[in-house]
Amino acid sequence: MNIDRRKFIQLGSLTTLSLGVNAATPGFLSSGSMFAAAAGDGVRRGFTNPPDDAKACCYWWWFNGLINKEGITRDLEEFRDKGIGGVLLVNTSDGLGGASMPKGAPLFGDEWKALYRHAIQEAKRLNIEVGVNFSAGWCMGGPWIPPQHAGRWVLQSETTVKGPMKFTGKLPLPGNRAGYDHVFNPPGFKDYIDLPLEQLDYRDTAVVAFPKGASKLTGERAKLIPAKTNRKDASNFIKAKDLMEPVLAPWQSAPEDRPVPAARVIDLTGQLSADGHLDWDVPEGEWIIVRTGHRMTGSKLMIAPPEANGLSVGWLSSEGVELQFKHLGKILLEEAGPLSANTLKYFCDDSFEDGFPNWTEKILEKFREYRGYDAAPYLPVLAGYIVTSAEVSDRFLHDYRKTVADCMADSHYRRFAELCHKHGLQVQNEAAGPSRSGTMCMDGLKNLGRSDRPMGEFWLGLKHDEEGGLDDNLSYGVSRLELGQNKVTKMTASAAHIYGRKTASAEAFTAFRHWNDYPGSLKQATDRAFCEGINRIVIHTSTATRPQDGKPGYEYGAGTHFNPNVTWWNQSGAFLSYIARCQYLLREGKFVADILYYNGDWAPNIVEPKHTDPSLGKGYDYDVCNAEVLLQRLDVKNKRLVLPDGMSYRLLVLPDTTRMPAEVLRKIRKLVQQGATVVGPRPEQDPGLKDYPACDADVQKLAAEIWGNCDGVQVKRHTFGKGRIYWNTPLRDILQQDGAGPDFEHSGVNAYIDFIHRTTPEAEIYFVANRHNRLEKINCQFRITGRRPEIWDPVSGNMYPAAYSASGNQVTLAMEFAPFQSFFVIFPQQAPQKPAQPVNFPELTRLMDIEGGWKVKFDTAWGGPAEADFPTLQDWTQRPEEGIRYYSGTATYVKQFTFSGTVQRGKKLFLDLGVVKNIAEVRLNGQPLGIVWTAPWRVDITSALRPGNNLLEIAVVNLWPNRLIRDAGLPPEQRLTNTNIAFKSDAPLLPSGLLGPVTFMGLK
Repeated sequence: MNIDRRKFIQLGSLTTLSLGVNAATPGFLSSGSMFAAAAGDGVRRGFTNPPDDAKACCYWWWFNGLINKEGITRDLEEFRDKGIGGVLLVNTSDGLGGASMPKGAPLFGDEWKALYRHAIQEAKRLNIEVGVNFSAGWCMGGPWIPPQHAGRWVLQSETTVKGPMKFTGKLPLPGNRAGYDHVFNPPGFKDYIDLPLEQLDYRDTAVVAFPKGASKLTGERAKLIPAKTNRKDASNFIKAKDLMEPVLAPWQSAPEDRPVPAARVIDLTGQLSADGHLDWDVPEGEWIIVRTGHRMTGSKLMIAPPEANGLSVGWLSSEGVELQFKHLGKILLEEAGPLSANTLKYFCDDSFEDGFPNWTEKILEKFREYRGYDAAPYLPVLAGYIVTSAEVSDRFLHDYRKTVADCMADSHYRRFAELCHKHGLQVQNEAAGPSRSGTMCMDGLKNLGRSDRPMGEFWLGLKHDEEGGLDDNLSYGVSRLELGQNKVTKMTASAAHIYGRKTASAEAFTAFRHWNDYPGSLKQATDRAFCEGINRIVIHTSTATRPQDGKPGYEYGAGTHFNPNVTWWNQSGAFLSYIARCQYLLREGKFVADILYYNGDWAPNIVEPKHTDPSLGKGYDYDVCNAEVLLQRLDVKNKRLVLPDGMSYRLLVLPDTTRMPAEVLRKIRKLVQQGATVVGPRPEQDPGLKDYPACDADVQKLAAEIWGNCDGVQVKRHTFGKGRIYWNTPLRDILQQDGAGPDFEHSGVNAYIDFIHRTTPEAEIYFVANRHNRLEKINCQFRITGRRPEIWDPVSGNMYPAAYSASGNQVTLAMEFAPFQSFFVIFPQQAPQKPAQPVNFPELTRLMDIEGGWKVKFDTAWGGPAEADFPTLQDWTQRPEEGIRYYSGTATYVKQFTFSGTVQRGKKLFLDLGVVKNIAEVRLNGQPLGIVWTAPWRVDITSALRPGNNLLEIAVVNLWPNRLIRDAGLPPEQRLTNTNIAFKSDAPLLPSGLLGPVTFMGLK
């Protein structure tokens, strides 16, 4: 092919500033070192060459022990080479969803122990950190967990007696599932929900009696009993708002109520024998005896190997996790030997998926410890009776739910952390969901705060890469988003920020889309999580396989397959480099947020997904805190709310409720008096029962002092001490009155540019990401004064001084985003030495298409022809040759052309690949020019172009399904692939290959 010299003359004026270059060379080399500033060099070095701890991690599943030393070494060496810095080792049986596989080394046997030791030793050699899931399968448990220390459900029975008389006899046992009529979601519930009580380890907690005649709650109030008593079931799809609203709906007294005074409730527990025999001198009248006890839920581990299967631990007590350490922990630590706490860095508790346990053997003791009063007189409320009043009964249930949440946070998650720390390890927990059941009564932030590495998760929607596949009108089960955001990642990030943790981790890319995803389709989800505050991606999932088991190999039933067996593994380093660069910068310094929302003191307490508060509007960011952080960690300095680890906020926003614990209000009084600005309604009562009714009087007295004459109608602001109270004033108005405009804005009317901001002594760091699959040319405004910006491209590693304008406290940059493209905009403390060019994104134009035929070379081992002629660029699935139509793997497009022009020194020329299915690697004259995996699909060819003959080679990699679809229609002995994941032979094929057009690009 000859290229017109006159066309190339136009290319000579292309500047070095085009940030549209998207090719990334393997590793972390960058042209960003072409200039440097005195301040910010450390950040530059880290971005250019991220340290190992900034790299992505992955789940490393060992299924059925089907592993060997060769495969372990292969995996870890490949992880190291491509840029994975850590593995989370999970031992399970088959791969979920019917994805069965052969049996290998039995768990805990000598062969398995040797393989485990080999893995730890190889990880040490390769400087890869290792975490281990602290259970076979999930969540946590094993054959060493007896029923007594498993999850528990409260049960109650009632007996009526008439006095005066001497009652001697056995009380009736509760029904085996009394109060649990609508259980449908806990794992394996059908195997245990209806077991007879004698198989469920029933144990008594208390027996109380009260005069007959007390009424039960009726009508709408009664409908709330399952939620308020922790007996309501729900899937993990439930929204945080839908979870919390029923328990917050107040119970009001009704004229027909006939409550029993708490003082008339008699505790008979001491008169009950171990076999349920009660001796009681019954007073005059009819009496109702309520027997309260508990059964094991019966919940077991999910997909655990038989040698390690068993009951799940009790989540509200410490004995289960202690037994887990005594048995499983002992093996893992002993076999790791001296590499424990060195290469073996942490134990992990996977996402809570164990139903909704709501009781523990010592709950009355814990209740008194946490709430400060005896719960026994109020136990009839759990059966629907009104004790003292409907309002008092509601307060008791508030305290009961808080006690359940505190037991989970402290007895399980805190104790787990203590045991890990005792052995020199850290702890990583997916401690706040999405939970199964979604109604588990937890304080999500408190659970996460007990972890050294708080962790959430995010999924890929079933059609997330299709037009309309993430629309807001789709169900969560389809899109895996709530109004465009992940369910729990904002909560995870807030927990990391408010508890002083450096990383906010996420199980990433979980999906039921076998081999349908690749780096380009994963970027949008990655950037969404980054903007929510996640800065440690743990790829889900990488299955350990033996090389002799073929490709794509045995796999897990859920997760994006991301291991050396995927077709695009050799090109994956470019995507992993992107993640490492982003994660390095997103861990620097502190998160910048103007607002701290207090999420209340109730339970269950879950943070909603990231969203824009209508009172705040776009352009600001926020954290969410719980009562523990507000009480124990929050302070005021220079009129800002501060945390001991360096986080600070302008405003504290209270929940829209008139109920607030007196101790929280006393802390708010202190904060406002010291200079804080607090926004929210005046509290009127304490939600709990401790010190009632005096606690309400305390709340009212404190509120009158703090809010003064501020009523939210006539008066919306009150000064108290050095601080201020606002009520019914938009948050945006308050901030702008204080001179704090939006932290980030843009001019695009319909554009969606997401952002997150970090601050360090060296630089202000903004990550900005295009959430739309289209080009956006907009002006971006940053709340910065006195600093010059730079644009850093995390795909290529390039760094450039930016052209900008400044006005007031804003800096404006003209920016251009390709579909789903993202950048860092950095404001170093000192200006860059290299001056900015006048235009940040010079406009490119198509100068010439590369037309005509291509030679395309396929791998014959995977059914393709050695070589084929493509007269034009064409989707492989439209070719007549079966070996091309069903081909999966790498094919290299070869084109020769003659260049008779010249390119001026310091100028650039780009090759745009057009549409690529699904990832490409470009060579020109034998020189590797990088991996092109995301928009804009361009590569810089300036350095490799030479006068005369040129050889262009574009290696294009598609995905596994096309070959798997063909093999599904063949006898096993004729198949080229091997896997446990079933495909249908008539499934639609995926578009594949270089579709183009392939074009030379230059300045317009």
